[in-house]
Amino acid sequence: MTKNHRVKTAASILVLSLVLAACGAKGNEPDAPTSTPSPTAAPTETAPEPTESASLPPTQDSSELIAKHYRELTLAGVPAQEAYSELKKSMEQVQPAQADELIRTLKQFYEQDLPKAEKSFEEPEVQQALSALDWPITEQAVAELKDEEVRTLVESTVAGGYKVETAEGYYFPVVDYGRLLTYGDQVTISMKAYLDLMARESDAPSAKDAALVISWDELSSRLLAAESYLVTFPDTPERQEAEYSFLRYLSFYFIGLSNTPIFDYETFAIRPELKTQYEQMAASHGETISGQYAKEFLGILTESKDQLFIKDKNGEQTDVPAVKQFRDKLQDEALAKLPAAKNN
Repeated sequence: MTKNHRVKTAASILVLSLVLAACGAKGNEPDAPTSTPSPTAAPTETAPEPTESASLPPTQDSSELIAKHYRELTLAGVPAQEAYSELKKSMEQVQPAQADELIRTLKQFYEQDLPKAEKSFEEPEVQQALSALDWPITEQAVAELKDEEVRTLVESTVAGGYKVETAEGYYFPVVDYGRLLTYGDQVTISMKAYLDLMARESDAPSAKDAALVISWDELSSRLLAAESYLVTFPDTPERQEAEYSFLRYLSFYFIGLSNTPIFDYETFAIRPELKTQYEQMAASHGETISGQYAKEFLGILTESKDQLFIKDKNGEQTDVPAVKQFRDKLQDEALAKLPAAKNN
């Protein structure tokens, strides 16, 4: 099967699922205002005209003005809490294309604001207060913090569209894409797919402390979702971020992590559950880029008798040449297999 056929197949699958999810989300216009005649009105009196306060569908012009105003607001350096609050108001008044712009504007705002938010969490009293709470940290637990400054900091940070994460005993804010996904019915299909991709990671990080903290099944699902997004929407402005996710998941899946290897440390052989995982990927998704690599890797494992490394005469770990070659080429080659952006 040709590469074009594979791309079209993957694209049709994702577009169909997203369209089904988005059905009915747009075009629900408010009922036309009605008027009940006054008992004293003459029979020939006409119904009053709708007032300016009546809700009307947003036009492109009004949507663009709102998007422009929001850009100006975020560039003015307002607090994150205000930027996020204004997003919620603006989303209700724009068309899908401008709703995408609002999300992108907020992302640009976060690029400038997140480092400042991270810096505020470095204070020892913040780390100490958060470390005393059970994980995951709930809103109620934050509300009951005795240190008023810490409580106000965390509450305002969360109100700004962030959430608290932890790694290696350290607490820090990250963008909460799960909350942004609540606007999925107001943005375009491609933006909804992007938010879904990012929300899966922000809601449940795939790795912490150099270890995989999701199941291999979930990892394979995220890998396929990232690939499908890139195949379906090659021209999206969010392509670079999606590529990062795709390559990261690909590496986790076929190479492993320092604290979650795909092989047994004693024998250097592939872990049986991983070999089963690759077999499932090859059988169910053989036409995808990820599925093709699963087939290739299984062939290498057959030749190496399931060994990812071998022991030299001193008992030290030594590369299997074919496995090393597969690892070394994986990311660059996978990136090249993705469809090129039409605008490039």
